[in-house]
Amino acid sequence: MVYRLRFFLTIFLSVALSLPVFSQNEVIKRIPFRLNESHTIISINLNNSGPLNFIFDSGAGATLISEQVADSLGLESGAKRRNVGASGEHKVSLIRGVQLSIDELSLASIDLLSTQTYFEELDNGARVHGVIGYDILVRYVTELNNSAKELVLYKKNGFEYSGPGQKLQIYIVQNLPIANALVTTYNNVQFEGQFMVDTGSRSELIISSPTVMEYNMADNIGKYYTIRSSIGTSTRRTKMRYGRLANFEILDFTFNDVPVALSSDNKGVLAMDFIDGLIGNKLLQRFNLVFDYDRASIYLEPGEAINGDYAVNLTGFTLIFESAQPVIKNLVERSPADKAGLRSGDQIISINSVLVEDMTAAEIREAFRKEGETLALVIKRNNKLKYTELKPEPMI
Repeated sequence: MVYRLRFFLTIFLSVALSLPVFSQNEVIKRIPFRLNESHTIISINLNNSGPLNFIFDSGAGATLISEQVADSLGLESGAKRRNVGASGEHKVSLIRGVQLSIDELSLASIDLLSTQTYFEELDNGARVHGVIGYDILVRYVTELNNSAKELVLYKKNGFEYSGPGQKLQIYIVQNLPIANALVTTYNNVQFEGQFMVDTGSRSELIISSPTVMEYNMADNIGKYYTIRSSIGTSTRRTKMRYGRLANFEILDFTFNDVPVALSSDNKGVLAMDFIDGLIGNKLLQRFNLVFDYDRASIYLEPGEAINGDYAVNLTGFTLIFESAQPVIKNLVERSPADKAGLRSGDQIISINSVLVEDMTAAEIREAFRKEGETLALVIKRNNKLKYTELKPEPMI
């Protein structure tokens, strides 16, 4: 009898140990997302509005919506105030008690800020209606799974992280996640700074203007170019200098020769002397991220692209889509695009004899990322067609 009992226990333990270990963490909702040029786009509903496109932005301390959308939904605004963005301030109006839902998942009533800021157009011609971050992150442990292209919301109570990632301790300052990281410039200046973890930023890194000046960074980023453009929800245009850092280290992860943008702002978050910069989504996309605000932690799980090449500007312009048509913006002087005679506002009609209407947005963007391959372009300017050739080369 004892022998049979021992035999049974041995078999039972062998089977039990071979079974997969399932997490006890309770999944509340899985939300698929799509990337639009490094912006994470999810669909949400406001007061049963039907799906609206929102950027999931960990750098958004409040939920913003465009005034046009607020008016179309009949949302009444109240007190007005000024909201601080990355590179300046903008006027907003408070809208109280709006019911936010994602499919069948209903969040508690939240307060929105409506803004006159023009949110971007998606590549497919659809509009972005707003930006959300903190109102999700404070209610759930939130996994931004870049590998599966989904946002996973977990119940906070009883959550225990058991994945392969490293724990990044953060500080929640004005509803924003701040973390320490180490910067090394090309003149071997090294400093530990405080950086906002900002999935809403399209850059790898942005350094705030006080830090740029303190460490004389403008002269130590190698080959560079300059663009004057608006950042985040601010409509104010500011000068940004793009180059590279020797190293950027966060936890045990080191990024060498990493692209960086240096801010010259005198207003907004990037002008504050207690924030050294932003860690943007082009760098964060190399990880799967788990945000646990109750424990002031973000877990970084390296993905397949952790050691991949950087997608730097090869043309000297920003490609945007207007009414689903590709348009050139923010053209840089003495860049490959400038040498090809292109101008901001030019609409691209064809690439290598293929009409853009027969190409996907991803194919159009990819065409301008092929270094050294001469592109035959037809563009439209002032209702006239123009032919030119462009050879993409690294700007930094």
